[in-house]
Amino acid sequence: MPAAQLSDGVCNLPGGLVLDDGRRLGRAELRPLTGREEEWVTQHAHTPAAQMATKILSTCFVRLEDMPVDSEIAGKLLVGDRDFLILQLRRMTLGDRFAAVFSCPACKLAMDVEFLTQDISIEPRPQSAATYTWRSEDQQRTVRFRLPNGADQEAVADLPVDEAVQVLLERCVIDDGGTPLTLAERSAVIAEMDRLAPQIDLELDLNCPECGHSFTTPFDCTAFFFSEIRAQSRHLMREVHYLALHYHWSEAEILGLQRERRRGYLALLNETLRPN
Repeated sequence: MPAAQLSDGVCNLPGGLVLDDGRRLGRAELRPLTGREEEWVTQHAHTPAAQMATKILSTCFVRLEDMPVDSEIAGKLLVGDRDFLILQLRRMTLGDRFAAVFSCPACKLAMDVEFLTQDISIEPRPQSAATYTWRSEDQQRTVRFRLPNGADQEAVADLPVDEAVQVLLERCVIDDGGTPLTLAERSAVIAEMDRLAPQIDLELDLNCPECGHSFTTPFDCTAFFFSEIRAQSRHLMREVHYLALHYHWSEAEILGLQRERRRGYLALLNETLRPN
């Protein structure tokens, strides 16, 4: 597992949240999704992934150091930290193994790809400040900025890529000295942001088994996780039906159970009801 992970539900953020008073919050505790969160994800299929991530993180966060986490705090977390946390939630809820289907850009055929959580590279970069300063090589230009967070992701979720990059940069630049950045300066500030931010490698190096073409493709773990939950929504309905039928629990009580707990009861029922 990634070095930042300690044990089930408890992990060290690869970046961390630096508060206004300079204190860094880095130790997080999560719980797996319950049926309530699974149902919410299914019912909000058209909600942008960034907004869904904020909702699910704020719900499944137990604490960040000694602080409870709401949607505002979840929105302030760095993009890399959010990717890392969603990866941990996915592992806790569905396990370590990923099974995805990609299309080969050369022959266009679908290819099945399996990999593990451990295969996703994580580069921790613990944060020491809430804001940073970039200076041009000639020291004539100074720009103060912060790193992109979840709220920024939400703000640009529906924009075209080029416009999203520009708006994201504008949101993160705190002080540009009153003069618009040149194209070269924008590129330099973005490069500095990338250097400072924790990195979660969400690109896969693949080789097509049909034509042998090698290619690299991006992998959106957050969107993939939510699509997996939606794809299994019928299983959730069946689980609720079966448990309600035999235990006479309410739908709300059953949806309050985590997947592992629900399926534990289902296994016991199957053993009990199996003909001798």
